[in-house]
Amino acid sequence: MNLLKVAGVVIVGIILFIVLGHVVSFVLSAITAIFFIALVAGGGYVAYKLVGGGRRRQIR
Repeated sequence: MNLLKVAGVVIVGIILFIVLGHVVSFVLSAITAIFFIALVAGGGYVAYKLVGGGRRRQIR
């Protein structure tokens, strides 16, 4: 009976390790995707400001 408990703990530990590995991988890939989206959006915003910088209205 004691050996059965040890085997159960080992199996649960392996399953938990695999699941946590997938969760960590998903979180890191989501953070990387958000970073690249923010980088592209920021670059687009800077480009828009540089191109549209000559068309400012003067305040009278």
